[in-house]
Amino acid sequence: MIKPTIEIGKGPSHEIQLFDPPADALYTIEAAARLADVPRRAILVYCKHRLLSPVINAVDRRYSFDRQAIRALRRIEVLRPICGDDLAGIKIILDLTDALERLQSEVRSLSGKQDAPAAEKNKQRSIRAISPRKRKAKTNPRRKKK
Repeated sequence: MIKPTIEIGKGPSHEIQLFDPPADALYTIEAAARLADVPRRAILVYCKHRLLSPVINAVDRRYSFDRQAIRALRRIEVLRPICGDDLAGIKIILDLTDALERLQSEVRSLSGKQDAPAAEKNKQRSIRAISPRKRKAKTNPRRKKK
């Protein structure tokens, strides 16, 4: 008789995964409200205070929201319990967060380009610094060891 084996960690995942919109998608205000779980009226207030930058359709003058706007909506909703109705404070935090993310990506791109050559130079420097000492110690028999 063969007993079925159960592998831990191989079962179906019951975790809720946050929807990450595609980069080129545009959403109506109603869809954005559902995606971010925010009332439509709150979205309009955020737009008025320039916390969000909607894409305005020239034909029918409707607001549409892209991936960045959905992310901003989610960030605003995380900050609301902390900052309350201080929308100016939330705006400052969002601007600082965006600036920090830009700087981090620049540092990552610069360090990625310079890491390989810098590591090779450091390696060569350390080899040069160590090699002459070892050579002198081996070639000079009169030198006393401490």
